[in-house]
Amino acid sequence: MCSGTATFSSCQIIVNQKQQFVSNKEFSAEEFLDNLLTKGSCAACDESSEIFNRDELPPFYNEEMYKRGQSYFHKHLFGMFLGKMLGLLCGLAIQSSLAILILTKMSSTELTAYKRYVATIFHMMIWYDSEFKPGSRLWESIKDIKSKHNSASKKASNILKYRINQKDMALTQFDFMGLALTRSNFLGIYDNDNEADLKCFVHVWRVIGYCIGIEDEFNICRESVEETRAICNEILSKVILPAVEEKNEKSREMCSYLMNGLWAINPFLNVNTFLFYLNLTLKNSKADANENNEEYKKLTKGEKARLNIIFFVTKVMQYPLVRICLRAFQIHALWVAKTFPFLAYYKFGRANSHVKIMGNH
Repeated sequence: MCSGTATFSSCQIIVNQKQQFVSNKEFSAEEFLDNLLTKGSCAACDESSEIFNRDELPPFYNEEMYKRGQSYFHKHLFGMFLGKMLGLLCGLAIQSSLAILILTKMSSTELTAYKRYVATIFHMMIWYDSEFKPGSRLWESIKDIKSKHNSASKKASNILKYRINQKDMALTQFDFMGLALTRSNFLGIYDNDNEADLKCFVHVWRVIGYCIGIEDEFNICRESVEETRAICNEILSKVILPAVEEKNEKSREMCSYLMNGLWAINPFLNVNTFLFYLNLTLKNSKADANENNEEYKKLTKGEKARLNIIFFVTKVMQYPLVRICLRAFQIHALWVAKTFPFLAYYKFGRANSHVKIMGNH
């Protein structure tokens, strides 16, 4: 990885040695990931990149597919939120992203984490609710996110000698959608063989990836669901799982800020429970949830009870009525977070509880 300890010349050597990655009939997810982790680590994703500065919809944008992808998200709203929560924990295990988060001090306390991640949720909901056209709320949301990323990248460049790069943004893309493709049953999503809807869901993130500055060469969301899932599986097994298994102390601290901060919109959240469930999810097995596992034994009775509730809820979400009820619950929770975040009043005080994005959202 080309970080503050790597020189520009070393990055240039990697770029020169790498062949342009082109999609073809002999597509290899392994080669894609190798290209992402090497060449992608040296390609900036901020204002220093011409591609980052583009302000247009991608040529492959399909309005009907985008709206159908939005509908698929809303159909599985509760499970998608579980996937996003686990995805946030994945992101905090990646050291380059973690270093920038620590530098910006935007999530280094429970309060700042609450504000940052609630804002992220609000932006995400705009991406799934609005029309994607110039001047729309979605368009302005993307511009706002890019501006914040660019500011963070400039600060990191000055202090850490490290810019946000294509690899960083592609891994962030995975945090939003990767588990929905690779570990859907762990999220309570049971129609993951619905190729048409999945293709549209992937299209949503292919478009968003393009618009936030990810080059086509590094965009993990491709036209093919099969190729996209293969890339996500490679990222999960070779990047995310090893990073999570390192159990970095600073990463754990930031995960605690995340969970304890977002407790104010969902009091079910618990860092030990969710980190344990994340490990089960990444390993694609619930077999370790027993008293023979040392990490499981460390959980309190309350944390084990939470874990069993997650097991139960994600199991019964295969039934449409349960999924519909949980979707209604999630919609209500979002409404409370926007209009009357009473738990945040209790935890952070009324003055700190209302999160605004783009001035007035």
